[in-house]
Amino acid sequence: MRPMAQRRSGSWGPRTERPGTASEEAAVQDWEQEWADAATADRLETAWAQERTPRGSLRVITPAAVVAAAAPTVLWWTPGFSAADTMAAVIASAVAALIAVSIVALTNRLAMAIAGSGADDRLLFTAALASAGAAAIHFEVIGMHFDEYTLYGVFFVVSAIAQLVWAVCVLLRPWPPLLVLGALGNAAIVATWIIDRAGALPIGPDATKPPPYGLGDGIASGFEVLLVVACIAALLRARGRQLSSGTNAALTLVTVALTTLGFLSVLAVASSVLPPAM
Repeated sequence: MRPMAQRRSGSWGPRTERPGTASEEAAVQDWEQEWADAATADRLETAWAQERTPRGSLRVITPAAVVAAAAPTVLWWTPGFSAADTMAAVIASAVAALIAVSIVALTNRLAMAIAGSGADDRLLFTAALASAGAAAIHFEVIGMHFDEYTLYGVFFVVSAIAQLVWAVCVLLRPWPPLLVLGALGNAAIVATWIIDRAGALPIGPDATKPPPYGLGDGIASGFEVLLVVACIAALLRARGRQLSSGTNAALTLVTVALTTLGFLSVLAVASSVLPPAM
């Protein structure tokens, strides 16, 4: 029994700690605290980035959106511009269309840094392009509609601004209510256009006289129908398909080309070929 008593009283007995155990535990606690601090810092940085990045993007997008809206609006008053000069009209219209539509590509690029954004989503990008194209054509006809009837001009101001803002917002924050709002709003604009072309719009100086169909308003309505379809598809899908750089460029160029044709129709350029918009 004595050897056992000696073992219990020795330095390796159960009542004593091994050398270095306390320092090891302290080191482990320090490491755990460092990991916890690092995780907290990462969470705070992520939250800060999610809060600040959209605001930072808007500081770039807002002036770009103003330019995108102004380009088609002031097309009529561009120095040296004449609708009678077909080549000059085509060049000016193409430049204005490119400026107006490029807001979508800019927003898509900036949205890549935002968590939960709609960047590089094929359906959302298509819907944003369609909205920007329709907005550009509506911006261009604001002046002529104010000359025709003040309420018409106000309608086109409101619809153009709403469509341009929606094109930006849907890429930054693609909330389902925003998609629903876009689908309903553009469906209402298309319905109003159809009623107007049927001569059943109960307001305006020529309420009972149906205006002729023009290429410009037809293209704008086509953009709006495409937007409605894209929004519905985006709401019903399970997962979005990513947009390739080639598809991005192709969709943008097609939208620019169609918007240019819409501008030329509004300007009554080559009216024998392009039905002028009213």
